[in-house]
Amino acid sequence: MSRIRQGGLRHLLWSLRAWSAGQAMPGQGVEPPPDAPAAAGGTDMAAPAHAPRADLRAGWADRLWEEGFALPGGEAEIQRLCGLLPLSPATTLLLLGQDAGGAARTIAGQRGAWIAAHPGDAVLAGRMAERLKPFGRRIAIQPWDPAQPAFRARYHHHALALEALRSSPDPARLLPAIAAALKPGGQLVLLDIVQVGEAAEPALSRWMELESRPAPPPARAALEDALAVSGFHLHVVEDAGSRHCAAALEAWNRLIGGWSGQDRPDAAAAAALVAEAEAWLLRQRLLAGGGLGLFRWHATLAAR
Repeated sequence: MSRIRQGGLRHLLWSLRAWSAGQAMPGQGVEPPPDAPAAAGGTDMAAPAHAPRADLRAGWADRLWEEGFALPGGEAEIQRLCGLLPLSPATTLLLLGQDAGGAARTIAGQRGAWIAAHPGDAVLAGRMAERLKPFGRRIAIQPWDPAQPAFRARYHHHALALEALRSSPDPARLLPAIAAALKPGGQLVLLDIVQVGEAAEPALSRWMELESRPAPPPARAALEDALAVSGFHLHVVEDAGSRHCAAALEAWNRLIGGWSGQDRPDAAAAAALVAEAEAWLLRQRLLAGGGLGLFRWHATLAAR
């Protein structure tokens, strides 16, 4: 099985399309025609007539990123991110965004922190609830309104936000809400996508549709202004895009490389897989094109 190289997700999309139609396995000789016109989303494939089921896409995410994780890097990436926070059994953590239980499980299991988890959507919340039952009250899964974010005031020691702007895209609302939830001196680690240039259309709109984003990512300057206005002192900004894309490509290689002829999914699951691949191809292209950037911010809330 040939490996997916940088830029090879375009080839993967075409091979998955052929595979779901009963042709060769992905990576086995199915090449996109060199003169193929680009579809509306800029991925060289037409969008499906009906959106694939979100739960089926979440199932593929489990296989890509490790069970319960919703972003590339799995447990190792969460350890890297939460390693910046002084967590212990005596601390509470506000956990926001893209997690289906893997991040919460890792942090509670390895650091012992008490966690208030606010998943990015109902599908993540449902998958998280089932997985985290063994932790009992140590991990509380709590509803929230991403359009009007609000959390228990001045209660949490620290916060970890994993692409929380995907569902709550206004940093001028989200970051003050996080600040209001933290004790003075609380620390925030934020991993998210922002606009750093002019993102290409129609790829941006199609990517937003595939990721169910209600609005484009904010500008980096707008996010950092909101951090300052909310009372955060910024320590470190890291460009995490290269690590993120490398982890995503490695995960696709691992998934495709482990398939056999008996692994063909049904039509609904195949459509979900194609949608997941298209979303990650677009994300990769938008990051590589310089319109979007993925960063990790580490900040401390000033004493009030």
